[in-house]
Amino acid sequence: MLWLLGHGVQRSPSPAMQNAALRACGLQDWRYEIHDVAPAELGAALAEMRAGAARGANVTIPHKRAVAAACDELAGDARLTGAVNTVIVRDGRLVGDNTDALGLEGALRHQHAVPPPGFSAVVLGAGGAASAAVLAATRCGAAGVSVVARRAEAAAAVSGATAAVGWDTEAVAAALGQARDPLLVNATPAGLGDLPLDLDRLPPTCTVVDLRYRPRPVDLVAAARERGLPACDGLEMLLHQGMLSFERWTGLPAPWDAARAALDVAVSAP
Repeated sequence: MLWLLGHGVQRSPSPAMQNAALRACGLQDWRYEIHDVAPAELGAALAEMRAGAARGANVTIPHKRAVAAACDELAGDARLTGAVNTVIVRDGRLVGDNTDALGLEGALRHQHAVPPPGFSAVVLGAGGAASAAVLAATRCGAAGVSVVARRAEAAAAVSGATAAVGWDTEAVAAALGQARDPLLVNATPAGLGDLPLDLDRLPPTCTVVDLRYRPRPVDLVAAARERGLPACDGLEMLLHQGMLSFERWTGLPAPWDAARAALDVAVSAP
């Protein structure tokens, strides 16, 4: 058994993607299921994993940082971001990893959405997804990354951030206007109407990425494209981070085509 640990994630397409990948690799005795857990119940769920209820898990909102603190060991990018999106169970111990940054980097490169080297990034949010976005942008060649958050101390605490920006439309517009070939990443669950953005002031060289993939089309992505800006949503990142998790759990090469096909069907469903 593999779990998706989150809260309010019943519509996630990850089970369709992961179960298709498991079938494609002949792992008939494996199954991936949503395990919806409120924050107060997280400790009990992790204890179940240690006892053998699951071989591993993906972790999503709102548990990424709490799981990182509870794991017996952190590996890979989990050490850098302080957030876990992948748990591997080894001899009753929980090893926390993070495939989000590598997944976003892979998705950006796959979609040719990486600005020229030396670009500047502006990341909206200060949670686990934002930490991964900062790391991915840096690996893609960003010269600097500004993090935008409602609390200045939260923005400043994101590992790898070079500047903290308040949750203010004027401040964000100024940061984007001063940036070279800016990459704007929405790493929050908020829709366009709740973001501190004036789209008419986005620089003409700006690339827009929204890590949300529902509802489709993602409003920020659609609005950016209407203005002629390159933009993409988080579906490709979901695929990349999921298949990297798959490889960590199974030790097998990910069946990308089978997973992509299943994911496309799942997100197209009403």
